[in-house]
Amino acid sequence: MFSVLSIVLCGTLLISIFARGYRLDTDNGFKLKATGLLSATSKPKSAKVYINDILTTATDDTINLPPGEYRLQISKDGYLPWNKTIKIQKELVYQTETQLFRAAPDLKTITPTIISHSFLNQDATKIIFFIASTSATQKAGLYLFEPSEYIIQFSDNLPKLLIANSSTIDWSKYTYQFSPNSKQLLASSKNFLVNYLLPLDQTITSKNIIDITPKLVEIKKQWENDRLQILKTKMEKIPKIVSDFVSTSSSILALSSDENKILYQASQSGSLLSVMGTPPPTQSTQAQTRDIKKDFYYVYDLKDDTNYSIGDSSLSSIVWLPNSNYLLFTQNKSVSVVEYDNTNRLTLYTGNNIIKNILPSSDGNKIILALDKLYSLTIRDR
Repeated sequence: MFSVLSIVLCGTLLISIFARGYRLDTDNGFKLKATGLLSATSKPKSAKVYINDILTTATDDTINLPPGEYRLQISKDGYLPWNKTIKIQKELVYQTETQLFRAAPDLKTITPTIISHSFLNQDATKIIFFIASTSATQKAGLYLFEPSEYIIQFSDNLPKLLIANSSTIDWSKYTYQFSPNSKQLLASSKNFLVNYLLPLDQTITSKNIIDITPKLVEIKKQWENDRLQILKTKMEKIPKIVSDFVSTSSSILALSSDENKILYQASQSGSLLSVMGTPPPTQSTQAQTRDIKKDFYYVYDLKDDTNYSIGDSSLSSIVWLPNSNYLLFTQNKSVSVVEYDNTNRLTLYTGNNIIKNILPSSDGNKIILALDKLYSLTIRDR
């Protein structure tokens, strides 16, 4: 009985030791050596895992590695490769949840006719634009597109005609501003000295088209109060060391889908102090930036207390790609993504036309491009 109990206890101890990453070192007299674990997953699955340029395994596998730095690449035919220099530490698990992007994204036309003057709302979930001439399928007027249900059926999510042009109003002659909650649209004309407040959550009729110029100052004051309240709610989620670098007038302040990371544009230069006396053992080992430069874009990781520089103000339309750790942005005539720690900067689209606006679908699998027409670009798999 005692011998059986001893075997069970020894077996349990060995399992515990091996689970912590220890392995027998047969080159040194069967001694135990400490290793770390690499857990590599990918979407899509079954991608190749290269360690120091050697094909080692496939994703959705866990392997033991001696402590040290490694060049890790995850690749799959038809997709752009993912690369990162990682640091394996003894008794710890380095976990990758790799998102692979299509090497040849699928571009499709949403609007058959030319569009103009597109405008995005604050959180890049809605876009309005104009169609100048009436065709067999579309009237001239102001259109709204919000890809909130884009993953269901493309045909079910076509642009919605908000209001058609009339003999007295050409909506392409107006400038537009979304309300802070994106439920209203302020249409203004300097030439005609009129301002209309258009509802986006109900049908627009002649009864809705009322000149609100006498109330314009009051409405804008209320919108500014609403904007500051939204900003205050966001600021409550971030440490003071970061909020000190965020201007109340900054248009860039956004949380990632898991709310663990903050994208912000610095309002001033300075040094970002640490909020953790002792870094967590699983803190990212990627090179971070604590010296802040005004107007540069950064991502701060709330869990790790790490800060990464994404780039300067030459980046445009920068937003989080939903359900990912990636940021989406435009630069020159290209659309790119970059991982939150400033690795894996990938170009997804380059064209000859100026990119007027971009916004991601709610699932993050497609990008909506406002070029000469409105297009969808499928960049990753469901």
